Amino acid sequence: MNEQIDTVIIGGGHAGLTMSYYLSQAGREHVVLERGRVGERWRSERWDSFYFQFQNWALRLPGYKYQGSDLGAFAQGRQVVQFLEDYASFIRASVRTETKVASLRQQSGSNRYLLDVGDSTIEASNVVIATGPFQRPAIPQKNIDIPDSIFQVHSSGYRNADQLPPVRF
Repeated sequence: MNEQIDTVIIGGGHAGLTMSYYLSQAGREHVVLERGRVGERWRSERWDSFYFQFQNWALRLPGYKYQGSDLGAFAQGRQVVQFLEDYASFIRASVRTETKVASLRQQSGSNRYLLDVGDSTIEASNVVIATGPFQRPAIPQKNIDIPDSIFQVHSSGYRNADQLPPVRF
């Protein structure tokens, strides 16, 4: 199956939804492709006790702001997810969830792009990559031998203290 869309936005978080808002305002055909669910990184790549880094009064996207009453507090991760889901609904974003982009390439002899998404291909004039700056953990090479008894976890894989081994003194 080959589909043609003017603009494809890869990523259904803050940046991707903001781009969708502005493209809609301009009357431009587009779709948002999200590998998981809207706000997936907030769902699966943050620790359980993670809070938004600014007070709720600053939690806003174009045309929409935080709907809660405690503007001086900090939103928990699940509240940020709800905010993003509500925003996507508010702007009527055309979001395709559970749609992983396997590859992106320029079409031979053309200014158009081909995106492989599962068993289909999307052809687009424009592609916006709104996936955030850190796609894969950057773990430095070990310069010293660290014993296997030392537990290591990257922040993208940490959820809560229950993952940690017991402390031995």
